[in-house]
Amino acid sequence: MNSARLLIDTLRFRGGLPPERLAPVWGTVEGKGMQRLVEFEGCAIWLYRRLRQLGVMERIDPELADWVSAQAREETARNLLIEAEAQALAEIFHEIDMPAVFLKGVARRLNVDRYPLADARVTNDVDVLVPLALAREVWHDLRRRGYERTSPTKPPRPQHHHLPALWSHRRVGVELHTTHARGVDPGVAWQRYYDAGIDVVRSGIRFRVPSATELFWSATAHSLLIPDSAFILVLMFDAAVIWASGVPMDWAEIARRLDAKEIVDGAAAGAWLGAAAQLAGVEPPVALAGRVAPYDLERALSLRLAVLRHLQPSGGLRKALAWWTSERARAGA
Repeated sequence: MNSARLLIDTLRFRGGLPPERLAPVWGTVEGKGMQRLVEFEGCAIWLYRRLRQLGVMERIDPELADWVSAQAREETARNLLIEAEAQALAEIFHEIDMPAVFLKGVARRLNVDRYPLADARVTNDVDVLVPLALAREVWHDLRRRGYERTSPTKPPRPQHHHLPALWSHRRVGVELHTTHARGVDPGVAWQRYYDAGIDVVRSGIRFRVPSATELFWSATAHSLLIPDSAFILVLMFDAAVIWASGVPMDWAEIARRLDAKEIVDGAAAGAWLGAAAQLAGVEPPVALAGRVAPYDLERALSLRLAVLRHLQPSGGLRKALAWWTSERARAGA
């Protein structure tokens, strides 16, 4: 089994190889290349948990084991700060009687009992959707409570889909959204995310979060804003973790949005969904027939690993590697 296939089978949510077949192979993996691949794919916490489940941390390359452990600890600590900031914001919104929906990574973390392993991914900031008519009032209320702009010298963008980012003493970015994506009417966004959302309670605080359908769709659409760099494991994780959970979704609505070109590059969307389905370990539903395309995920990771064994990419080279390997995988070349 090559290293790319081993990583995929280890991370796959459902239907992967049994532990007794995976565990011995991890003892033969070359550490430096795998470390760089895991860093590139953004899957350190996820891999750390799976290696612990396999009971192989003491048997793999020591440098790889040390790096994965340290990276998982660092990212987990960051996630705890994110959770503390989300809870503080939820308490403020309850105090001022402001309806709000927690989006993206925070929403997945709040739903870890519905989507197992949804917290095995680093989250960078707190995204919250609030009503358009009240957004500036909420923003200024947070300023009065001590929140500061994260980039005070950067001029505001009046037509942007979220107000200028803020942070508190925790130094966790907070973005107040008026819609979940550029080009989506705020009223439509509110109906999709708040009206059709669900409530979850954590530490005695009630949070409003999107439905499984909307979390899945936003993960897909947000990843494909830049199709050239969309086919990275950490981005596909956001959809795969929901898909693998078996929580019911409105697949007809997903199909409708694909047909309506809410994601402009339909070919990229089809291949991306094909890759996410592999990672989830599921078969696409009948409602998506003709809309999901094959994607050679093993090929993409093998090509990246071949480069990363010799080179640590950054900046433009990182984007070029993501694009080149994804195109080759989509073409089956």
